[in-house]
Amino acid sequence: MSKGLFWLVLSVFLNAFGNALTVKAALGSAPWTAAGINISHAAGITVGNALIIMGIFTLIADDFLRHRWNGIKDVFNFLYMLSFGYLIDFWLFIMQAIHVNGGLFRLVACVSGVLCIACALSIYFKVNLVLHPFDDLLKILREKYLHGNVVRAQRISLGIPLTLGLSIGLFRHNLIGINLGTAISFLCMGYFILFFDRVIHLHLNREAMIWHWPHWVHRIKHSKA
Repeated sequence: MSKGLFWLVLSVFLNAFGNALTVKAALGSAPWTAAGINISHAAGITVGNALIIMGIFTLIADDFLRHRWNGIKDVFNFLYMLSFGYLIDFWLFIMQAIHVNGGLFRLVACVSGVLCIACALSIYFKVNLVLHPFDDLLKILREKYLHGNVVRAQRISLGIPLTLGLSIGLFRHNLIGINLGTAISFLCMGYFILFFDRVIHLHLNREAMIWHWPHWVHRIKHSKA
């Protein structure tokens, strides 16, 4: 369990860093982050808080699509979502003094950010302890509604924030966060994750990583049965 938690923490730090780097490069971010940037500018809140707000609505939508509350797993997914949002704000605060100027430098920073996200997701999916509500949405669509079709599930799940970000940007006549980096992330993220899957080898004891719920959780589950 401790080894799995180490890799989980590392992945969320790396994921947040990659997203913050794409925001700093201002050359387009992943669809969910791009939507968060537009909400951030429209509502006057931080990008991390915008992602948390979207995460809460997505968590509710996940349970609605699942037709049931996901129990204690929803609590851990919510905590993971909070950590991710606050860490993005943390990295953006650290990067305040850094100026990313010049087209080539911005492109390198943007692609590096996308690669960091892909690496983090590869680790995160291998550990498989919690799911961000955004990723849970993809899983539910794929398994429950689209008969395992991951391509259609990805397009629908990422099309939601992309549409939201475009709508807010066009309404305000100030479209931000959606650019080349968004296209790279949308089209190539799966291939990047597969690359890191081959490069990164985690030897995790799956049985040792099963959550051992407290006795009161088991009592609640049995009482509902």
